[in-house]
Amino acid sequence: MSMIEALTGTGRAAQRPRRMHWVWAMPKAPLLLLVPSLAVLIIFLVLPLTVIVADSLAPNPIVQFQGLSLGNYTYLLSHRFYLDVVFRSIAWALITTVLALPLGYVAAMILTTLTGRMANFAMMALTFPILAGPLVVILGWMAILADGGPLFGPLVRWGLIAKPHMMGTDTAVITSMLHFVLPFVILTLYTALKQIPVALNEAARNLGANGLQRFIHVTLPLSAPGIVSASVISFSVSASSYVSPYYIGGASKLTLTTLISQFILATYNSQLAAAAAILLLLTMIVTIAVVAMLLRRIGRT
Repeated sequence: MSMIEALTGTGRAAQRPRRMHWVWAMPKAPLLLLVPSLAVLIIFLVLPLTVIVADSLAPNPIVQFQGLSLGNYTYLLSHRFYLDVVFRSIAWALITTVLALPLGYVAAMILTTLTGRMANFAMMALTFPILAGPLVVILGWMAILADGGPLFGPLVRWGLIAKPHMMGTDTAVITSMLHFVLPFVILTLYTALKQIPVALNEAARNLGANGLQRFIHVTLPLSAPGIVSASVISFSVSASSYVSPYYIGGASKLTLTTLISQFILATYNSQLAAAAAILLLLTMIVTIAVVAMLLRRIGRT
């Protein structure tokens, strides 16, 4: 180091602390970038959820207690009527998921074989129910499943079948929910299947594996994460569905979502509505965790 560098402080020894300070300052930049996202998450998710939890622990005109308590949850879980609502919500969501997975898997495999304009047209047709919204889908099924609708009306008029009375049945509700859920399942599985390298199937074919063996030992295990994601999405959308149970199921086929609306709009009981909402959230979390664990174990075997 020259004398000029020593006097002016421009040598390596003088520059080292600045470099060390820059290195230590670098990791803080990504954390600062997360501040807006964390603020939005806290304001629009954490705070409302905290208010709902606090409201679910407060007394109401039907259930009276002192201070914060689990009385609202005890009231809901101690009546057979509300337990049936919980079981119905879980059953409909599970049945919809079980039906959507194989149908969506086959459709996703067919979609991976399409190219060019046909692939674009199929993708546009697939996303149409999502873009149209659940209300349009449900109104379409209400017109189709009606006794005098285009599906059963001609058969009834020709005397081939009796009036089926599909509206208000479990089959009608599950069918409508399946229609709306399928695009989400297909797109999720399509993404998982597209990520599988083609060379792996070619290598299995060169080793003498037939189509079924390649599917069981190559395609299915590698697409297991997509199956888990599709099942979680399908169950979440089905369990939180409101339009389909309300318009097609009717008042006799309540789910947790329609029960919450009745507590708010009919009885003005926000405390029981908050407790039902937390029950819906906990039910979805527990069921999704169990389903994901089972699917992962099946994928490993």
